[in-house]
Amino acid sequence: MKLPLICLTLCLILLAVPAVMADETVSKLTVDSIPGGADLRISDQFVGYTPTTVEVPGGSTVSVMIQRHGGSYDIWRGSVYVPKGEHVTYTAKLYKTEDKIRTTGYLVVTSNAEGAEVYLDNGYIGVITDGRLAKDEIRLGLHQVLVQKPGYTTYTNLVEVLPKNIATTTVEADLTPLATAATPIPTTETAPPAPTRTPAPLIGLAAFGLAAVALGLRR
Repeated sequence: MKLPLICLTLCLILLAVPAVMADETVSKLTVDSIPGGADLRISDQFVGYTPTTVEVPGGSTVSVMIQRHGGSYDIWRGSVYVPKGEHVTYTAKLYKTEDKIRTTGYLVVTSNAEGAEVYLDNGYIGVITDGRLAKDEIRLGLHQVLVQKPGYTTYTNLVEVLPKNIATTTVEADLTPLATAATPIPTTETAPPAPTRTPAPLIGLAAFGLAAVALGLRR
């Protein structure tokens, strides 16, 4: 009776392990809007009304569409980068149609590391030239900005790109040079001089001379 129970327990454990491993790659995204109560679509799928929390693949960028019926609000379209295993909360501000809000943003990345590579949501977008990199037509929302250069620390951060007629989104990525290990300078120790010794023949000759003098004095 005990053997079947043990086998059943092992089977349940083996079935649970893949589920636990899969959960490690799942992240959560909470999307709200001002004003709230708007239709929310994640990756072209209707998921409810703002605010809503959904599970999304970790380490991915998902498209977001927010539409509020009534009040003549523009449809908000953007993207949100969700790191692996994290819970990201994003609130989108909806603008009146008469505001003629733009649907893309202007991103400027500055850095002290000339020639550093810049990535947006894991995609390469250019290098730092004359201390900056400017990119237009960036989708609104949260994006991961990464700046890297060999020999320097890596900058990474989540940045909210705003409509270009509202503000220019600026990222200041200051990279710190990596400390290089100093090569130790070998120290040369000078050995103390060896004690001088009188050669054995000279010692014998001196003893013979002293003995001869002593014998002459006795006579």
